[in-house]
Amino acid sequence: MSEQRLRRLTADGRRLIEEGFLKGEEDAIADDELAEYLELEPSGEQVQLSQLDEELESIVDSYAQFDTSIDAAAAPVVRESLNMSRRVAADPGVWHFLATVRYPDFVRHRWEFTSKKAMTEKFLGAGTDIYSNALHRLWWIAELTRDGDDYTLTEEVLSNQTLANKIFDRWFARYEPAAKVCSEKLLGEPSDVVDEATRRFNHALTNLQLEGLDDEDIERVMDRILEDVK
Repeated sequence: MSEQRLRRLTADGRRLIEEGFLKGEEDAIADDELAEYLELEPSGEQVQLSQLDEELESIVDSYAQFDTSIDAAAAPVVRESLNMSRRVAADPGVWHFLATVRYPDFVRHRWEFTSKKAMTEKFLGAGTDIYSNALHRLWWIAELTRDGDDYTLTEEVLSNQTLANKIFDRWFARYEPAAKVCSEKLLGEPSDVVDEATRRFNHALTNLQLEGLDDEDIERVMDRILEDVK
């Protein structure tokens, strides 16, 4: 499959995203009307958008609307198809383009409209908040938990929404060793243990320099926390 350049949705384009669009109503702005508000992502990196088109269409056809297990199925293919640098993946405009122009039907299939604010996040969130934009979230969780092209941990984490929420809604999840170790240590633990352990780990980092910790350091901290919590 041929590779394609990514695009960005401009600020003027974001202003067109109103409640009707978020709900997918017929009288809302059409996806193609946003085309004039797109600009090329400047790095020149290319990705497999056609491949992702097919993969996400298949997932939408295979899973019921709002089924949370969509995440575990979609995250690996989102990361593999969008094989871009972390620098490009940190650009909110790229995710706004992907969610609002390229894959709005996928976003609406995965996420139920509960409020304008919540759904706006799924389309127009991104940046430093991993757990916001629907596709940005999947890409980053896969990026931070994969082992090369092995996405076993990614799939396991996203098969437990409580675990995914509690880890990747915390700021420490932006550091790959912490994301991986916490995910591995907390797999299979009950929700109350996951909640308390991530809270305590987050608090412990107020007295530690996270980027100075390696995998073994983080394992020791998490082991102590789990011993206390249990």
